[in-house]
Amino acid sequence: MATFLDLPPELLQPIFQHLGSIDDVHYLMRTCTKTYEAMRRPRDYVNIMRSIISQSPQHLVTELRHNNNQIHATPLIPGYILNPWEKNFAAAITEGKFEYRSRPESYSDELVYEILARYQGLRVLEDLWLKRQLTATDFLAPDEAVDCDDLFHTYRNLIRRNELFEDRELQSRCRRTPETRYYNRLNADQRARFYAAVVKVWLLNEIRWFLTSFSYPSTFDLQIELLQMSKDYLKDQRHTPLLDELDSFAVFKFLYHHLLPLHGNALADQNSVKLPLTFSSNFTADYGHSAQLLQLFLHAGQTYLQPPDIIDLITRSEVSRKYPWPEVKLPTTTEIWHRPSRAYAFRVNVSLRHVHRRRYLRSTSLNHLNIIARSSFHQTRRNVSPVMPSPLDGQLYNLRDHANHHFLDSVLVEFERYERKQSQDGKKLADIRGVFESKWEDGLWSIWWWANGEDKARAKMERWRESESVGGLV
Repeated sequence: MATFLDLPPELLQPIFQHLGSIDDVHYLMRTCTKTYEAMRRPRDYVNIMRSIISQSPQHLVTELRHNNNQIHATPLIPGYILNPWEKNFAAAITEGKFEYRSRPESYSDELVYEILARYQGLRVLEDLWLKRQLTATDFLAPDEAVDCDDLFHTYRNLIRRNELFEDRELQSRCRRTPETRYYNRLNADQRARFYAAVVKVWLLNEIRWFLTSFSYPSTFDLQIELLQMSKDYLKDQRHTPLLDELDSFAVFKFLYHHLLPLHGNALADQNSVKLPLTFSSNFTADYGHSAQLLQLFLHAGQTYLQPPDIIDLITRSEVSRKYPWPEVKLPTTTEIWHRPSRAYAFRVNVSLRHVHRRRYLRSTSLNHLNIIARSSFHQTRRNVSPVMPSPLDGQLYNLRDHANHHFLDSVLVEFERYERKQSQDGKKLADIRGVFESKWEDGLWSIWWWANGEDKARAKMERWRESESVGGLV
């Protein structure tokens, strides 16, 4: 009887083209010499990967991500209606542009290689995720602290816990959840979900980055319209709505509420012209002003630093050393890429600690915070970010982490569409909005295992509601 390996390369290649993921192709390719020879030629390899990418749900937003990438080279030239940069952005997020995406031949060789490189590069984030189980104390949002002392305490606790882990004084898995000892790798489906979530967060964050660089005159309503088209397109691409929203929320928290504050110290104490992507690390000098700069950094980092920038920041943070070793500085081209628009740029050589410079730094910081709020992707025609007031001395900015609340609300709205109204014994269940956050922060890290499907994710959240209703534990 003929076996799989008896097939000629001409028949093996169509089998490769119908596999489920990039990893499946690589695994089968490495099994033996016969399968390796079937796709050894670059042309055959690219054709197989082109077919895989066009069929895999995890790459649904990749082409939109690629089209947005082309806008970067467009100069910011003012226009009375839409400048060329804004027209390209509008074209990149128009749904009709993606009607042909299911045809493999629509993917150029360049795009295929770019997707493959990104898929391998983002594995760094997967390794970091698996390195240590995170709990609620390992996250820091720019709007969660009640005062300056609370912000510094949470920030230092986050840094301290990581130092304890590096010194092997803290275990990589929590004792309260013994099942997580076996969560040491992601399978193909989990890796596909992780990759898709990273790309989606990257895309939404880059849209916000675009909107901060808008050239005027152009009406504010125009930005809302472009933003709405982007969100409508992404919503139409979902196959498992609740699961997709949970994955995106988990990845966002990991990138910008854990990795950014943990490794952000590599950008601290730079020249004032680097603001808002720097802060003063001398927290003992003046709690109020230093806290405001840290809060500004955490909020601006969400907007101007994309996932590859976070990976770059982690690398520089881990290899950097104190004087007399040379500093590991960001290249000038990278800094320009972070903020292509120089509107409201901070002046050079302004002391971050001098008492007489605080008013200037605070007013310019407010301009940046309002630009970020104005560009946030949570907005709709009826929900526009308000202007942020100036804080008093010694107080934090009264800002709102719109991105975090957008992902949170997306999860809750999707769950509430089909939530149970009462338990099987007729008792009223707890409101998911009052239960979710307390359960989520400790269950966030293991999302890839306990939510292996749409139904499992919904069942888990229903049990959260039941446990609060009867006062028990899940």
